[in-house]
Amino acid sequence: MGAGLTALDVLNLVLVVGFLAALFGWAGGKGALRSLRAELSGLGDSLDALDVRLKRREGSAGQAATQKRKTELQARDDEADKLAQALARGGGRRAGLRMTEQDAEELRIAELEAKAQRDGIMGSKAS
Repeated sequence: MGAGLTALDVLNLVLVVGFLAALFGWAGGKGALRSLRAELSGLGDSLDALDVRLKRREGSAGQAATQKRKTELQARDDEADKLAQALARGGGRRAGLRMTEQDAEELRIAELEAKAQRDGIMGSKAS
């Protein structure tokens, strides 16, 4: 069979085989692209589902962090209120705290008024 073929027959055979190979390769490539698109579409859907889950978790974690922050701020406010009440009961003066000159003067005046009332020199204050 090979001895009776001319160069033109061989060329035609190569062209036909090449054309068929190119045609099937193109068709296979299109099929591969279609299957690749299908895989990418499925991957995209999976990523979207994962994104929704992550956002849901971040939301709940964010709510927990916000609640923790609010609790800490409330505890600080409560502590500040207790300290303010303690200072109000103690007259604002504590042992070991440095008094200003005005505080010292007010303390001396209050002591003199208390002594005058005890001695009966000064009557009760009329408001």
